[in-house]
Amino acid sequence: MWSMFVDGLSSVLAQLATWLDGSYGAAVIALAVLVRVGMLPMTLKHAEQGWWRQQQLLALKPKLARLKERHAGDPAAQARAMQALYREHGLTGGLGSGLLVALVQAPLGAGIYAAIRQGVAGAGSFLWIPKLARPDAWLALVVGVLSFAALLLNPAMSEQTRTLLQWLPVVVSLLMVWHLAAGLGLYWAGSSGVNLLQMAMLRRRVRSRGVGAV
Repeated sequence: MWSMFVDGLSSVLAQLATWLDGSYGAAVIALAVLVRVGMLPMTLKHAEQGWWRQQQLLALKPKLARLKERHAGDPAAQARAMQALYREHGLTGGLGSGLLVALVQAPLGAGIYAAIRQGVAGAGSFLWIPKLARPDAWLALVVGVLSFAALLLNPAMSEQTRTLLQWLPVVVSLLMVWHLAAGLGLYWAGSSGVNLLQMAMLRRRVRSRGVGAV
């Protein structure tokens, strides 16, 4: 069943390449954009829910601090009081939508990567990249820049958190793409481009609420 899934994705890539003048690299980027744009309503909703939950938790910090002081000697009572406070303000575990996004993205992403790995062996050049089967340093830098730009636009990160963590996803993305076949790196770049769009849309929604905007 998995092989059929991967073969189907390989056929989609081959058809996209045919429509795009035989360019496998363009087909990979097109597939990345199509997949991420198709999932955008779900991933954007999840990101907005995460931001809203963060704002609620920030607003509850004084009450949480008082609860910790009141139940300093009784961790069990402290936990019960915190859960009651969360329920009072409609704060749940927050795992539902995130789990759904992961359940959709994980197998789809794994299948697409497997299909690309099959296809890059016979792929040629694309733009400045001489061979899609080999890593490309400039492509890794492009992905790093896109990751950094998305991080800067993410309104869910405070200035302190952004300062501490801003380089971590950038470095991870850069190192991963640096060692991946360029065909896989192109998919990462296309996905990162749509993620940048998602962060811009989330930032706009946050500003329209007028709460916690940056």
